[in-house]
Amino acid sequence: MAESLTPLIQTLHDSLMVLAPGGWTQLELKFAQTPEGLRLSELNARGDGSKAPRPRPDLHIDPKLEAERLSEGVSELQQLLAQQKKATWAPGSITVSRTPDFADYKLLKADGSTAWFTRLQKEHLDSLLMTDALFDMMEGTQRAFHDLQGRLEARLRNTTGFAFEPQLSSLSLRQKEGPPLDVPALVIGQYYPDAFTWTWGWAHEDANPHTVERVRRVCAPDVTQPGLSALWRSQFHCDEGFAWTLAGSIVVSLGARGLFRAELPEDDGVIFFALMADP
Repeated sequence: MAESLTPLIQTLHDSLMVLAPGGWTQLELKFAQTPEGLRLSELNARGDGSKAPRPRPDLHIDPKLEAERLSEGVSELQQLLAQQKKATWAPGSITVSRTPDFADYKLLKADGSTAWFTRLQKEHLDSLLMTDALFDMMEGTQRAFHDLQGRLEARLRNTTGFAFEPQLSSLSLRQKEGPPLDVPALVIGQYYPDAFTWTWGWAHEDANPHTVERVRRVCAPDVTQPGLSALWRSQFHCDEGFAWTLAGSIVVSLGARGLFRAELPEDDGVIFFALMADP
């Protein structure tokens, strides 16, 4: 049985949501063949996003790296189409048209004829990681998080380390001078750089039930709200900067004082804590 290409197309769509201006309805992508494989050479947007881009949060994702990931995904698509004998597509262009209900992908030959066509249905779009709904949520909280974080970091300038008591939901912050600061805290999640993976705190089975309940209430993984899979997926691949931005939005929703990034020993990643009181 031929492998479904839908998950790969969804991954490509996530990259396009990062690279294209907010509010786009049509895209034209052009690719060039290089010694390293296909590389995105041009991206043209049409629709609302081409003239008056929809407000977007700062995702803290390097667009050059995202373009490379998109190009690698398109190279994989090209190979799978050939292996499954569905289409032969030389480096050329791809057009994408989207509405709230679907997104159409066309791989075009040099003469403009269609080499391959597929459609992402609404249920596929609703389960994407990068969506307008997520961007709206993050954009709506970003200014408040920036203000909170600025005040918090000013207070933590003398911090030299930390200790966490999971059962007490308390973070002990060591200082250059004076006694440690004990601050109530919730584990928002953990990022693993080597695996390029973010895992939500509510998904940790050994976490404090108090922490799980409060973070879970905001993320609502049991509801699986359309367009917000970044909240209800227990884990997913992303840049750490994006995980930080997402966690910051949750901090605002929790009414916390800010976000504390704690590096774990033995290269076991970092934990993001929401500090629930002023240190």
